[in-house]
Amino acid sequence: MTINGGARRSVGFVAARKRNPARSKWAGLLTLGLAPLVVMASPGVASASSTVCLQNADSSQRDIAGNWSTPDKTRSVTVQQASKTWQDWVWRGPTFQCPWNVPSCSYAWQQSKTTGWKVSVGLSIKVPIPKVGKLLDELTPSYDRSGSTSTSYTFSTNLRPGQFAQPIQVVERRWTQGVYVGIYHSTGKSCLPSPTRPNGKAYQYTWSPNERWGSWTTNLRVSDYGTYHVW
Repeated sequence: MTINGGARRSVGFVAARKRNPARSKWAGLLTLGLAPLVVMASPGVASASSTVCLQNADSSQRDIAGNWSTPDKTRSVTVQQASKTWQDWVWRGPTFQCPWNVPSCSYAWQQSKTTGWKVSVGLSIKVPIPKVGKLLDELTPSYDRSGSTSTSYTFSTNLRPGQFAQPIQVVERRWTQGVYVGIYHSTGKSCLPSPTRPNGKAYQYTWSPNERWGSWTTNLRVSDYGTYHVW
């Protein structure tokens, strides 16, 4: 089974940092006009000493996750993983059977094969508001990154009479679970997002760098190799 990659999506905000409380000057950041990151998080520690002016695409004042367009970035942190790995067979070659009327067989496919695969498989993102999950893909480890396995089957395997052998390519994976760390909390106070957008609705936010929220699970690649399946 060959697993294909998916398309990465990014989330943007028009954001600026307040330079001086006595002045109404904001430095706007150009961003993509996509849906906002709307999250509901458990209480955390907001250690930011100043506020920052952020604008959601829907002009809401809900809490948001930090991304490439904001001064601070939300991180993905691994909190649990399986003790054992599992095999994802990304390619199976032709089957060979050792004849019954011989003492044994030494079989080599003697060809080369390259197979593409996706680094992260079985990605699941859980946040209080379901539609936000699609916007957090890029924060999750190895999401939407592909790789490949190239094997030259010049090595051989020994078979008993009647046994079958099949060249395969394997991606070794490990189930991994994590959370998102860091979130912007709205103060509810409006602000001017940019001198070029005087009518834009933006709000002041404080950054809570250590707050954990949401969760994700995925099967991350540990290694990949070529071998023979013998039965």
